[in-house]
This record gives sequence, C-alpha cells and structure tokens, in this order.
Amino acid sequence: MATESPTSPEAYANSMNSVVSTAYEIFNRKLFSLPKVLLLPGVMSRQPMLVLQVFPFIFVSDWLKANAVSFMTTKIEELQKELSELRAVRSKVESFDIKNAELLQRSGPGAMQFTQHRWEEFTVQIQARVVVSDLLSRSKGFFAFIQRNFVFSVLIDCALANLIAIGKIMAAEIFVFSRAIEDAVDMVLMRSRGEAELARMMTEIEKLKNLVDIWDRSTSRSLIHCNLAPPKENNLVLRNLHYSRGTASARADHVELKPGVYALTGANGSGKSTLFRVLMSCNTNQKSIDLPPSINLLTPMEPLTEVDDLLRETACEAADADCDTTAEVCESDLGESRKLNEKELLPADMPQHVPKLSITMPSAHVVEISQNFYWPLYSTPIDWIFQEHVMDTCTAEESEVRARRVAEELHSLDFFQAPQMSEEEMEAAAEAMVSPAATSEGTIQRIMSELQEEKEDWFSDLSGGQKSKVELVRLVFLQSHCPDVLLIDETMAPLDPASKSLVMAKLKVFCSESIILVIYHTDVGRGTKDSGDGEEFVECVPSNDFFNKNLHLEKGLIHVRDTC
Repeated sequence: MATESPTSPEAYANSMNSVVSTAYEIFNRKLFSLPKVLLLPGVMSRQPMLVLQVFPFIFVSDWLKANAVSFMTTKIEELQKELSELRAVRSKVESFDIKNAELLQRSGPGAMQFTQHRWEEFTVQIQARVVVSDLLSRSKGFFAFIQRNFVFSVLIDCALANLIAIGKIMAAEIFVFSRAIEDAVDMVLMRSRGEAELARMMTEIEKLKNLVDIWDRSTSRSLIHCNLAPPKENNLVLRNLHYSRGTASARADHVELKPGVYALTGANGSGKSTLFRVLMSCNTNQKSIDLPPSINLLTPMEPLTEVDDLLRETACEAADADCDTTAEVCESDLGESRKLNEKELLPADMPQHVPKLSITMPSAHVVEISQNFYWPLYSTPIDWIFQEHVMDTCTAEESEVRARRVAEELHSLDFFQAPQMSEEEMEAAAEAMVSPAATSEGTIQRIMSELQEEKEDWFSDLSGGQKSKVELVRLVFLQSHCPDVLLIDETMAPLDPASKSLVMAKLKVFCSESIILVIYHTDVGRGTKDSGDGEEFVECVPSNDFFNKNLHLEKGLIHVRDTC
C-alpha cells in the first residue's frame, strides 16, 4: 500500500472510524429528537398562523446558512486532504534525508541548499493551506453563530412570547415548546443542516474508495504466464520475449540457458535489471513479484512471422551441432536466404500470425538478490534472517544452533576481516599461544552476539560488502540447496577482491547445478575469434574461473556469447 499511496494505514483507519461515528451520531440525534417533534402539532393547534409566519423565515435563513456552511466545509475538507498528503510526503522526504544525511553532505556543495529549499517549499505549501483552512473554519463558525443567535433563536423566542402573552401556553412550557420547534426544524431541514457533516463524511468516503481501488489492484496481480520445464530438464528458455521500460527495449527471439554462471552485460539502461523483473513475475515461481506498470511486454503487439526463427533453426540443423541459434542474421544474408530457401522451408499457405511469448523456467525455485536491501528497524538480526521470531518459536539451544550456523556462514565469507598485524603483534600472539582456531572461534562468537542483539538499525551500520554477504547467506547459503535460478543484481559490486573470490568460489560449488545470472559491469576484456580469414580481436567477459557464458544485451537484442 505504501507504494500506491502516501496515506498511512492509520489515516485509513481514522477515516473508517470517522464515517461510522458520524453516521451513528446523526442517526442517534434524529431518533431521540422524535418524541419532542411529536409536541409540534399541539403548538400549531394553539396558534397556527403565528407558527406558519415564523417557520418560513427560519427555513429560508437556515437553508442559506446550511449552504454557506456546506460550501466552506467542502473547501475545508479538500484542504485537509491536500494537507494530509503533503504532510505524508514531507514526512517521507524528511525521514529519507535524515537517514542519508552523510551521503547528502558528500553530494556536492549545493546539495544542502537544495534540500533546505525543498523542505522550505513543503513548509510553505502546508502553512498556506493551514491558514486558509483555519480562516474558513472561523468563518463557518461565525455564520452558524449569527444565524442561530440572531435569526433562529430570536424568531422562536418572539413566537413563544406572543403565545404566553395571549395565554395559549404557560411560562413553564417555554423550554419544552422551544425544543419541539427546534427539533421540528432540524428534522425538516435534516439534509441541509447535515451538509457540513455529510461533506466531511464524503471526504472520508472518497479516501476509503481510494483504499478499495488499491485493494482491487492488489488482488488482480500482474504476472506473466510461464511454463515449467519437464522433469530432468534444467534449461531456462526465452522465446519471442520483447519488453521495454522507458527508452530501453530488448528482445530475445530464442535464448536457451543451461545450468551455469552467466555474466549479464550491456550498456546502462539496456534492460538488464528489467529482465530480472520479467523473470521474477512468472506465475510459476514460488514467490512471484508483480510486473511493474512501467514495464511493457511488446511481443503480442507486433504482427510478425516466425520466418527468421525457422530459417535459423533449419540452418543450424544442416550445420554442426554447435551452431548458435541466437546469432544475429545480417539483413543481406537473410534476404538472400529468403530468396533461395523460403519456398523450400515454408509452406506456401502458411498463415501470418503473431508469435507467442514463451518463458520456460527449470523450476519454481527462483530467487533474486537485488542491489538495494531492506532491513526492518528495531529488530533482532537473527529474526529477520530466518523471518520468524526465533526466541519465541525455538528453544534456547535451537536458537543458539541457528545463530551459530549463520555466524559460521558469514565468517566463511570473511564478514569481520582480521586487522593487519605488525611483526611485533604477530610475535606477541605466537608467544601467547593464540591459535588460528581460537581466533576464528572468537570471531564467530562476536558475530553470534551481534545477531542476537536487538538494535534500532543494525543493517545500516554495516558496510556495503557486509550487507551483500548477509543477503547472500540469508537467501542462498542457508537454504538446503541452491535456488534453481539465482538472479544477482550488482550484489557483488561492493565486495573487495578477496571477498569476491570467496563468494564466487562458494557459489560455484554450492550452485553447481543452478542457472546463475549476475549483472556484470566490470570492463570487458579482449579475446580472439576465428572468422575464417584468420583470428580477429573481439570484446568478451573474462571467465575468472567463475563465468561459463556471457548473456549480452546490445542494440536491443539478447544473445549468448563466450567468455575469454
């Protein structure tokens, strides 16, 4: 809900309470005024002409007052709604800026002035609406006071005084008859007198309608229909996939990925992270994530034939088994191929049709590690890592075992790097007979202590590399087996070279039967390729004993190429 509206759940709850309580108060007030209204026929029978002369003035003045008050109330509610949204936005902006105060100070000489100006803009906008709202509220109260005390009450008092003067009623009955006339007028003018309350209630109802729309959108999920591969087949297959986001557009005509580690490369904004979002939105995943509205699937919109795919596949069948079915075909070659072979390859009556999007996943176990991490405030790290209250659901021994397991996994990735020691310090440690095992156990105990202590924001105190290690342990290495498809979005970027080697080696062993896609931004190397006329230099991604292939996005096409 937070991504859909700046309004907080508490504000929606207050709106519900306001609607229910206002409706109850109106109903309760009218119901209990009914007995006094029944006294009105007696009053009218004693002096019908006087009452008939007074009532029109009361009705007209009350109607005018009600409309004026209703108009001002509507404007006040509109201002209050704008105020609520502005305050919610300002609160989020202030919280974000305060949390990132250090980054803000390091963002350039004009960063602080820019942020200060933004805060001042929010304050001016909010204060302007507060002033106008207060002015309208006072004006509304003034009009209501004038109408009641100088028109409504005066006319009723004059009518009752006249009845006393001619002996129609006694002085002791003034209060009863006054209330009877007031409640009768209130009952007749129920709609106009209730305009202010109804306007407030309609504002809250509009807010709740927005909540209903959010609920409806949340129930209608935006997922892509995908297929699961047959048993014992572990390949990920993309066919006729064409997506865009902003100015970026990418297409995979026929890409098939076998188990292995793939470096996902391409220029900034080419659609690498968007590909992850597409794969995570498959309805076959154990935990699918809705496709954002900013991502458009273009495949069903293009009236193309599968001539290109058929030509490539047939050519590959005629060639050796290592032919790349995803290789780009030049327009001149394709044109010649069509002239020579199209009649032989395709039936003459083959209908033109729209190619269907097809994504085949090796299994439903798909995990993404994003480049930005979420960590709850005021929580115990071990609870969030296992996403349950460990101390409540486990015994003390089980909690200790879980904490130790996490600590050992983090220690294996060099979570707390050992400080550099001088020769004198190393000699002193050797003389003190401090073994490496004892040092390692001390580090594990330190990590365990950190994991079991509740802190306001433990995660923000970690370095970028430590955060990546925690997420890798939480989502991958604590599992019984590696996810069949693992998507890593720049998670390794903050790691130092030594930690990166540790993570790569651990992933290579633990995820040997999985498909791993790693968004890779390191400068590519240069390799050689036999073009038939001799070797030529080509750009390629270094294998680093980690990557098996390179999934590359270039000129809107997704294709697989070798590493070097």
